[in-house]
Amino acid sequence: MKKRYEEIILNIIYILILIWLLLSIVSPIMMAKNLYSSSFYISTISKSNGIMDFVYRNIEDEDKVSILPLILKHLVGVDIEDPTSYFENQVPLIGYIDISNLITNNDNPVNIVADNDKKNQKENDIETDEPKEPTKKDDDSIPVVKPNDKDDVEKKKIDREKPLVLIFHTHTTESFNPNNLKDRNFTTDYNLNIVKVGEELKRELEEKYGIAVVHDITIHDLPTREKGYEKSRPTVSSYLKKYPSLKIIIDLHRDATTSASKTTVIINGERYARLMFVVGGKNKNYKANYEKAEKLNTIINNMYPNLSRGIVKQNAKYNQDLSDKMILLEVGSNLNSLDEAIRTSKIIAKSIAIYLK
Repeated sequence: MKKRYEEIILNIIYILILIWLLLSIVSPIMMAKNLYSSSFYISTISKSNGIMDFVYRNIEDEDKVSILPLILKHLVGVDIEDPTSYFENQVPLIGYIDISNLITNNDNPVNIVADNDKKNQKENDIETDEPKEPTKKDDDSIPVVKPNDKDDVEKKKIDREKPLVLIFHTHTTESFNPNNLKDRNFTTDYNLNIVKVGEELKRELEEKYGIAVVHDITIHDLPTREKGYEKSRPTVSSYLKKYPSLKIIIDLHRDATTSASKTTVIINGERYARLMFVVGGKNKNYKANYEKAEKLNTIINNMYPNLSRGIVKQNAKYNQDLSDKMILLEVGSNLNSLDEAIRTSKIIAKSIAIYLK
């Protein structure tokens, strides 16, 4: 009788422990969603709770994180958004679930560059931490793309009064950090961050194809990266009113990853940053925006198979409810170099020119 009593007590203890473990996993996640607006409160709690910290650093703007993927990814390293993760030995942090806060550490400071320094720094003086020549070992893990780029696009007569393309950046300070150095994933230096890629895309479209472009370089992710899409919304709205001629509106980003080989290809012996389209399914313009992304994706794949990582649909808006001409475009990742992203921008420019002809 005594032995049976001890077994019952032991089972009760096991059940209580199990309940406690489940609550310790689920409760912080639910709290993070509900208390996200109180940044100080959450950040304080997160210091003493690993799961809370994981969730907090993944919540930003259009939260694309659901509870089950978070738990699976945090506990067992399985990303249900990416079937290949079942066979990987590391925690896969790819796919656009807006996990850049975790991979690149959203708490990292942004390198602030004075306006005078930005203006005085010449293009040829830009210094990066990228090795001058990639090692053979690095290239072995990167897929090689055989180009099929045969289409010639006739240059149009540019009409700057009626621009056809708008480029802007919700996360303006996203930069490129191929050597994965500390505190180098975000900077206000326009010569080193995603703005430089946008400027090269504009240059290519205007000079080579005669397509007028508006490039907005407003910083939307300072003093914090939280609510970036809310901050960039007025920017997009103002240009939509000012330029009804716009045919394509691009929110240009770079992705975040743990492996450069996943966001890099080799074309004619040179490294290019892979690109990815992201479409918000939570808006009235989803179908039209998806079709636009699909057409551009097809054009790119026809010219350079495997350069694109495809189209990702997320349960978010990304301000795409403002227009049926919007796409969110990721060019490379934090582990790509700026040069790799710029090379890809030239292919993007040609695909846009083909689309608009």
